[in-house]
Amino acid sequence: MYLARLMGFDYQIQYRSRTHHQAADALSRLPEQDLSLSIILYVPCLTFLEELHNQLENHPEYICQRHDVWEFPTKHPEFTISHNFLLNNGHIWLPRGLPMISSLLTEYHPTPTGGHMGVAKTIAQILENFYSPGVRDDVTQFVAECVECQYTKYETKGIVGLLCPLPVLY
Repeated sequence: MYLARLMGFDYQIQYRSRTHHQAADALSRLPEQDLSLSIILYVPCLTFLEELHNQLENHPEYICQRHDVWEFPTKHPEFTISHNFLLNNGHIWLPRGLPMISSLLTEYHPTPTGGHMGVAKTIAQILENFYSPGVRDDVTQFVAECVECQYTKYETKGIVGLLCPLPVLY
């Protein structure tokens, strides 16, 4: 999430040993690693677009919607077609029930870059690039069924109990 925003800046991360750094943090505790392992973080991998394109080409709802936008563009002002993708306000439109949606949910929620952020933040991350009519329901269900979230997260609501009325003063 932050990597995409930080890529636009010119910065350099410098290692400070424990003797020169007062408070030890994650960077000062890690041993030096091979740079080839971290290259994955710097180069976005968009090979899934071919798989997404193949699934969309075989989905009847997507074909019908794309044909309708192609034939009657004034009827659908929020839709455009770019690089064989149907875009809804600049986001790739995904029909409901597409198998790739489960892959996107897996990529945006339980991975280290997703970080098990919860429903609202997972929806926000997905909606940066994609639009699906049922994305909110899909994300809510996916997060509710996430085993790791069920084990590690806690309920933020207060304990429900009986109300104790205040004494009335006359």
